Amino acid sequence: MSLLMTIVAVALIAPAAQAQWSIGAPGKREAPAGKHRYIYLVFANPIPGKEAEFNDWYTNTHMGDLVQLPGWMGAQRFRIVTTVQPRPTIAGYGHGYLMIWDLEETEANAALARSEAAIAGGKSRRGAAFNYTPGAGARGTYEAMGPRITRPDGKGPTLPDPSDNRTPRPNRYILMEFANPLPGKDSEFDKAANQGIPGVLALPGWMAVQRFRMADTPGRAPSDKPKYLSLWEAEGTSVQAIHDTWMQALKSGAVKKNAAADESTAEIVYWEPITPHISKEDFVR
Repeated sequence: MSLLMTIVAVALIAPAAQAQWSIGAPGKREAPAGKHRYIYLVFANPIPGKEAEFNDWYTNTHMGDLVQLPGWMGAQRFRIVTTVQPRPTIAGYGHGYLMIWDLEETEANAALARSEAAIAGGKSRRGAAFNYTPGAGARGTYEAMGPRITRPDGKGPTLPDPSDNRTPRPNRYILMEFANPLPGKDSEFDKAANQGIPGVLALPGWMAVQRFRMADTPGRAPSDKPKYLSLWEAEGTSVQAIHDTWMQALKSGAVKKNAAADESTAEIVYWEPITPHISKEDFVR
């Protein structure tokens, strides 16, 4: 089975879900003094025909095996959303599942080395349905450039009134916006990315964002993902409704594209949460 066929199969056989889980850890997600805040991203596909085993191992074994390690502060799993039209980019649809690991350390390699040692020693158990074939997955370690930013109007996630027994909670999604600056345009890119945040967070359903840059991990193979990441959090009746709001804002000029971004290398993809965010406290109490 080709990679494309595998991704299509993942999208088709995965059970329909309402993306009800809250996104990530609460608060601003800033590192404590003397440390840096990172996210370690793992994009993966199951071995064909073993999706149920893959999901069971990933959620019920692997998440806890690593979150118990020093510096590994939390984790959450996501499934790709392939139905959005028009897709923001062509690239970024090679994997059906995403794990976001929260790391806090003086430097990223220290935390990553602990996971490698735990896997090699057996403390972190391997999954028989995980595709370990070189090149089958993708990874990247990103350092937070600043705190998580929420809506300027102070509005938090929507919860129906306790007396309302008819209205369900909106679904939650993330948008992973990977981008590279055009050559020689790093400062312009950074300025435009920061200036564009208030406009997007003023849109209905667009709740929060945190910006990241590729972390320095000497001695490790470089990620093939773009250098910068904006991790957006959104809520709505559907991911298409959220996307339509963004597209209409771009069309009207209420939100502007980053003119210093290299669109040819961008990867902009929506994902839905399939587990709650778990933290280290969940495994020490």
